Amino acid sequence: MKKVLYCAGLVLSLCMACQQNKVKNPVSPPIKEAIVSEKPAVDSLVFQDKMIRIYKIDSISFFKEQQKADYKRDTIASISDVKVAKKLLQGRVVFGDYIPGKAMEIDTLMDGDVIAQVRLNDGRLLTAGKTEGAIDLLENMFVKYFPSEEVLLLEGGHTTDQALDLRQGKWDIEEIGNLDYVYFSKHKKYRLNGMYGGQECSSYFLQKKENKVYLTYAQIPLDWNNNFEFCTLKDIFWNGDQQLYFRNFFYGAPHDKRASFYRLDIISEN
Repeated sequence: MKKVLYCAGLVLSLCMACQQNKVKNPVSPPIKEAIVSEKPAVDSLVFQDKMIRIYKIDSISFFKEQQKADYKRDTIASISDVKVAKKLLQGRVVFGDYIPGKAMEIDTLMDGDVIAQVRLNDGRLLTAGKTEGAIDLLENMFVKYFPSEEVLLLEGGHTTDQALDLRQGKWDIEEIGNLDYVYFSKHKKYRLNGMYGGQECSSYFLQKKENKVYLTYAQIPLDWNNNFEFCTLKDIFWNGDQQLYFRNFFYGAPHDKRASFYRLDIISEN
């Protein structure tokens, strides 16, 4: 009888211990059941001025809009063959090459891609060796010519972009830009433009078409709140004429937290 009671008590104790163990260590649900599907994050306004607003968006929204927009980029034709460019620019641009042993002097009788003189459409002359504004032809080499825009793209020290707008009589790269950067909006009312300044990152700005020419509309800030933000814009596309989408990228640091997706809205009165 004592043995029966002892066995019954032992079984009861084991059952209670098992029950307590279940309470202390509940069985985790399967991983699939624990994961909750996330909704796309709400667009976050990161910059605003009187001309533009910039939002940080999630990748889902970005690729969804990219597919809907079905954007086809229209590039600006250019000529990089200096021999062809010389023929087109005959009477307007004089080319030559550096005189051996005299790096700061140009011989226009020599065959080269150094620009000695430029005659703008308004009749003004730019001559190598004479600094005009921020450009000296002696320090810049021919890269290409954009006939439809009458723009010469040059390369300065540290591979910086420089440009001459023969039609408008300008030579400020921050107004002309490197036309290889251009992305037109759907009806070409606006366009994204940019330039490389010799450092790691490029600069970007928007232009608006007025009287058949594109003039600077707004600068796209490289930084705000004392924090460097934009560097190289990739996967660029327009949705209509008012919205520009792009991905921010850092060469050498592709996983930088600022390397994200963005939407730019143009604030326009008309």
